[in-house]
Formats: sequence, C-alpha cells, structure tokens
Amino acid sequence: MNSMKVVLAVFFGMSLVGCGKPPMMSVSGSVKLDGKFIPGCKVGFFPDADTFDPDRHGFGFGITDAAGKFEIQHPQGEKGIWPGKYKVTFVAWVTKAGKPVPADSKPSEVEGGVTNLFPAFYEEPSLTKEKAVVKDGSNVFDFNIVTK
Repeated sequence: MNSMKVVLAVFFGMSLVGCGKPPMMSVSGSVKLDGKFIPGCKVGFFPDADTFDPDRHGFGFGITDAAGKFEIQHPQGEKGIWPGKYKVTFVAWVTKAGKPVPADSKPSEVEGGVTNLFPAFYEEPSLTKEKAVVKDGSNVFDFNIVTK
C-alpha cells in the first residue's frame, strides 16, 4: 500500500512540474522585397543550431497573404514555434511570365518553369542572411529584403 502511495505521489509531482515540450510562441510579420509586399511567399523558420535536436528545436512555416503578412505554424499544425534562434528563408515562385505560382502547386510541375523572386541563398537555411530570435510571448518580424 505504501509503494502505491509513493508511485501516485511521483506521478502527481511530475504532472505539476511538467515534462513535455515548451509552449509554442506566436510568430507573425510581413515580407517585403525591395520595398514591395510579396504575396504568396513561403517563409520558413529553421533552428540556428549546430546540431538539430527535435525535442529542443522547432521549426515552422507560413505563407504571406495578399498584403504580405504571414503567421508561422509548426508542421504538426499548431500555431507558432518554440523560443530560440532561427534562420529565416524566403521563397516566392513565379512563372517565367512573372505570374505567382499558387502555394499548393509544385514548382517542378509548372509548365515553362518557375523562378524565385528572392536570391537563391534565401532558400537555404544554411545560406540565408536573415535571422530571428523568438522570445516568450508574441513575436512580430517585418522583413524587407533589399536586392537592388
């Protein structure tokens, strides 16, 4: 009977302390390219860490709306990402004629090919120049990528 009380006390104590992943923080903002808001831009937040640990480092994505605004969502569907340092990527596919490619389209399947409005290094987490630090609470990042 005493051992049962000890086991229950341990489980109760663990539930009070919490043993899960940290809570997600709200991340939103806007994207401009050379001073113009970019609709349909895929924005990625990737951990700025030497070694990726999925239990400590989150990542997330968002797509800008017609006004260039985005909200980051974790791949499992929860809004936000964990606090930490991130590298930020940008991809806005357009056809050779300059028409935006719908977000649900695969660039490799677009007839005539596509091009990214952003310089190629902004596609790669290891190469991008943009960084962000997500802190507790609500985080707003307004990016203005200058290429000219």
